[in-house]
Amino acid sequence: MILSERLRAIFSMAAIFALAISSIHCSSSPSPGEVEGRSGEKIELRFNPEVGDISKYKGTHTREMNFYGMNYRIITTYRMVNSVREKTEEGNNTVRIKCLEQDSKMVKKGETRSFNNPVKAEGRTIEVVVSPAGEVKNVKGFITGMKDEELKNFAKKWFFELPEESKVVGDSWQKEIADSTETRVVSGIREYTLEGIESVDGIEVACINGTSEMDVYSESEQGTVEGTTKATFEAKIALEGGYIISASVNSEMKGKITGINPETAKKETRDITSFSYDKVQFLE
Repeated sequence: MILSERLRAIFSMAAIFALAISSIHCSSSPSPGEVEGRSGEKIELRFNPEVGDISKYKGTHTREMNFYGMNYRIITTYRMVNSVREKTEEGNNTVRIKCLEQDSKMVKKGETRSFNNPVKAEGRTIEVVVSPAGEVKNVKGFITGMKDEELKNFAKKWFFELPEESKVVGDSWQKEIADSTETRVVSGIREYTLEGIESVDGIEVACINGTSEMDVYSESEQGTVEGTTKATFEAKIALEGGYIISASVNSEMKGKITGINPETAKKETRDITSFSYDKVQFLE
């Protein structure tokens, strides 16, 4: 069943795109021997792949909402391929990201239905400039259903922002977030901890976890959303190359939405709660 225009309007009102992986919790602790072998050793994490490197990823985004008395879950999966095109004079990396496959489902009252996602990423290619610290500096390209800021947030899913300075196991650090556009303002703090070093399929990885709390304000033609998002996240980052091996972020947004009630056609303000779960898995 295709989602009706009315339901699409509901989701459009409530949509707040998650930030790039904002906090991480390591799903498994390194063994005592692995931690001891790196005890006190400074670890420098840099996104520094070789030109010509190609990596494939699977990503899953799940959003759960309770809105106007209705509970929904939207699950979207992506298969992506990233290719490193060149190094810039500033030392940044130019990476092309292509979506090979996209599939979206809606779960309502325990029933799974097809979901006509307004975002059409399949077959699209975007080009991003990524700093050695894993920060997405610039995005070129177009994906149907995404505005410029949404496109940049989508690109951020496939990279992890790394500390500027070397760290030892047990170190923690913070990053202050202050991001604003004409229609969206986000501010808050992310906190990270380097939990340890381990091996995943023969790849040595840094295991990082963290939390974040962000104040969010977003407006669109359908209305405004204002609230607070709290998140936890976990990631494993290749020591050589600085790319994601696995990462996940779980977030909860609570706030208020002001817009036109599709049932009454009148403007009103209501409480809204939204949960989102993002996972990225390196395939090869």
